[in-house]
Parts: sequence; C-alpha cells; structure tokens
Amino acid sequence: MNALRSVWHVTREYAGLAEAGGVKDVVRGLADALARKGVPTTVVLPRYGFLSPAIDRGQLVVSFTLSLPDQDKQNRLFDEHVQVFQSQMQGVRLLFVESPRYSALRDVYTYTAQDEAENEWRKKGTGHWDSHQLNIVLQRAALEAAARLGPDRVLFHCHDGQTAFLPAMMKELPSYAGVFREAASVVTIHNAGKGYHQEVWSPEFASLLTGLPASVLQKGMLGGTIDPLLLAGSYSVLCTVSEQYAAELLEEKGAETSGGLGRACRERGIPLRGITNGIDPTPWDPRSSERSGLPFAFDPSTGDLEGKKKCRRSLEATIGFSSGRGTDKAPLSAFVGRLTEQKGVDILFRSLKEILSRQSNFLFVVLGSGEKQREDMFSELAARSSSQGKFCFVPRYDPALARLIYAGSDFFLIPSEYEPCGLTDFVSQLLGSIPIVHRVGGLVKVRNGETGFSYDEQSPAALVAVLDKTARMFFEDPSSLDTIRRRAFSEIFTHHTWDRVLEDGYLPLYEGAFKG
Repeated sequence: MNALRSVWHVTREYAGLAEAGGVKDVVRGLADALARKGVPTTVVLPRYGFLSPAIDRGQLVVSFTLSLPDQDKQNRLFDEHVQVFQSQMQGVRLLFVESPRYSALRDVYTYTAQDEAENEWRKKGTGHWDSHQLNIVLQRAALEAAARLGPDRVLFHCHDGQTAFLPAMMKELPSYAGVFREAASVVTIHNAGKGYHQEVWSPEFASLLTGLPASVLQKGMLGGTIDPLLLAGSYSVLCTVSEQYAAELLEEKGAETSGGLGRACRERGIPLRGITNGIDPTPWDPRSSERSGLPFAFDPSTGDLEGKKKCRRSLEATIGFSSGRGTDKAPLSAFVGRLTEQKGVDILFRSLKEILSRQSNFLFVVLGSGEKQREDMFSELAARSSSQGKFCFVPRYDPALARLIYAGSDFFLIPSEYEPCGLTDFVSQLLGSIPIVHRVGGLVKVRNGETGFSYDEQSPAALVAVLDKTARMFFEDPSSLDTIRRRAFSEIFTHHTWDRVLEDGYLPLYEGAFKG
C-alpha cells in the first residue's frame, strides 16, 4: 500500500447518518475497513437538513462560492455559498458539506409528505427538482477540500452517478488539473437501472453545471444525454458491486433497464470491473442478543436453533399471525423489501397466489412498501379466505420487524429481476433463513444446494418448483437443510466480510487506478 496515501469516498449516503439504499452500507463498510487497515480515510457527504443538530459538524475547513445554473429560469446562474466542516467517527474523517440546498432537504433523494404539504408540486416520493445542482455541490466541495487538505496522491472513490462527474472535472478543469496530477479515481456503479444514471438532458446545461467544455462532455453522450457514468469511464476505473453484474451489463443482459451503458462501454473499450460487496456481520450475529437486537440468541453454525424457534413465536405474536400448526411444523418463507418491479414482486405475487390456492403446508410473510398497485394486490391476497393462517402482509418497512422476520423464517425469498449485488441474502444467511434466489447478478454468490437455493428462469413456475422442493426437504430431510444453514452462516465470516473484500478486491483495484 505504499502508493495509496489516502482514500476519499464521495457519497450522498452513509450508514448511521444519511440512509436511503444499499450505498450507505457499502460506503460505511469500506470506510471502516480502510480505517482498521490503517489507510487514512475521508468520507465527503452532505449535511442534510434532516441530520440531528446533536451530530457534531466539527471544524470549518473550506468555504467557497459556486455559480450554478437553474434550468427552470433559462439557465441563469445563481451563487451558492458552500462550507465544509471536518469531524471524526470511528477513525474515519467526515467532511460535511453545507449549503442552502442541502440544509433544506428532509430526505436524501426525494420529497417527503411535509414537503408536499408546503408545496403541492413537490410530490412525496419524487426526486428533488435540483438534483443535478445538489450533486455538483457535493463533488466540487470534495475537490475544493482535497485541494486544500491533501495529500496530492489521493484516491477518490465516487459512488454512483451522483458523484461521477468528479473524475472528469478533476482532470479537465484548469483549477484542479495541476493540483490533482498525481490523483486517481474509482467510480462504483451501485445500480445501472433506469433512473440511477443521473444523466443530464441538455449538453448546454451540463456544461454550465460542470464547467466542462463540449469536447469533454461528448465522451459521455449516450442516447442524446450526458451520462456521467459513461463520461467517468474515460477518466476513472469503473466498477460494479459484483462480478456477475459487470458481466451482465457488458453482455447487455437486461439492457432495457440499463440504458445501453454496458453496450457503450464495450464499444468504446472501457473496462467494467466487478467486486462483490461485503457485510459487517457483527450487528447481525444471532449468537449475541445484545449485538443482533433479537429477543433470543441462537447459533446457526452449530445447529442450536432453539432461540430461532422462540423468535418465530415472537414474530407470530408481533404480527398477529399464527399458523395453528405449531411453530416448527410448517416452513415459513419470507420476503422483505421494496415492492417494485426490480425486486421481482410480480413473480412473487403470482407464485404465492398459486401456492395459497392449494391445501398445502406453506406459510408466508411479506414486509414492504412501494407502488400502490402492488401494495393493493398483496393486501387483496392476504384478505382471501384461502390465505387465512397462511399468509401475512405488512405494508410498511420496519427495521426491527424486518430483523425478527429474518430470524423467525425458515426460507428467505429474493426473486429479483436484476440485482447488482444483494445484501438481503447475506443477512438471511447470518440469521439462519436459507435464501431462495433468482440466479442473476450478485445473487449468483448463493450456491444452489450448498448455501441456499437458486433458479434460472424468471417465472412463477420456476419459483414454485423451488418452494415445493424446499418444503419437501423441510418435512423429509431437515438434516440437509441444517447443513446448508451451517455452511451459509460460516461462509459470511470466511469470504464476505468487508475486511476480506477490501484485502482481496479494493486494495488491488485502488493500486491499479494509479497505474492507469
């Protein structure tokens, strides 16, 4: 690690402070692992208006003014004053970016019900109208802070399209090119799906926003827009959150959901690497109730599941759902997640509908919220007489209940249409719920019959077939399921911790970024 003097993560999310999706866990996990390794680590993130005043913003280190265009006012330029404050958290330096735009936000990416009540045009759940300006404030703040705080040989790790203009600005803007001559960058694509690229529709607006000339922005032209992820490929190492997802993008598997980014990278000779995410198992370790937050402890590595059975009973009491068969007399399969097309909930719904129409020993619980029509169809299914005592739907997201569902279920369903990496399979393995996954993207890390079960065809018939198989094993071959459960749990600690992922994946990637 002689070449790597400092890693700076630039991100809109950070676990424990600003949380929206899986990005928060990746950045926090990597930052903490780097700090444990002794690598000087900085995280640059916004100081949102929703952050508690009790969170120490620290010492002012940088102050500057940006001129930003307003697309709603014929691209007129408006000055925005930006300040950067320095703090510390568990060996990681945090740089909080303050600006009037960030101070007004109540959520990381979208408007809240309170926002809508104040302004009917700002609909709950829709993205901020000035998302591009918000992104540029963060990226420019990171560059300004690094230019003043150093060191020269810094590695910027930029997360998703919200920060992907930074590599080009660092190398092409005169005010930064000399300062960062020895710097390098990595851009992680956490999700290449529709709505995640942060593409800018107008080249003129993109130029006013970034300060980059048309000749540079042209390198990011994709489908008539300026795509910051594609542009970054000319200046940075591009990486996805699993090897399989990188391969699928380059092969254009699921091209309709990725906007042709993989095809463009392949045609332009831009490498697309992949490193499968890790997890910090400590907060999920069921062997300690204090660490896991569960009401009862158990140990999947030894087959001591008495506490898991108690968690099952606690779950049934919590959601008012009882099988009437005894807590260990029928398999309980669970889904926890967003009710969106990407998560495969239409396949899930049709599969549950078929199974629940039978006279069979299947039990299911679904926890999640999302598009209203999908919430309505699960609510209607739960209300059917054939579902009574067999299926419970909880239309919200509740982290404590989610944890209890992981611990109380026998199988965990992940029928995603596409999945860049997947975290729920890791969590289910730790809490003794055997994952059942659509074999796609990062979910290929679940090995069929060894650490869980998988199916290739994305159809209700394929998922139902796996559920039928696991039910038979539950009744007829529980020892094989116990073997799978033990192996799945142990492999998290041997292969998938952030310390392991850092050592085997990211440190070599960072070194390679400097070589070019």
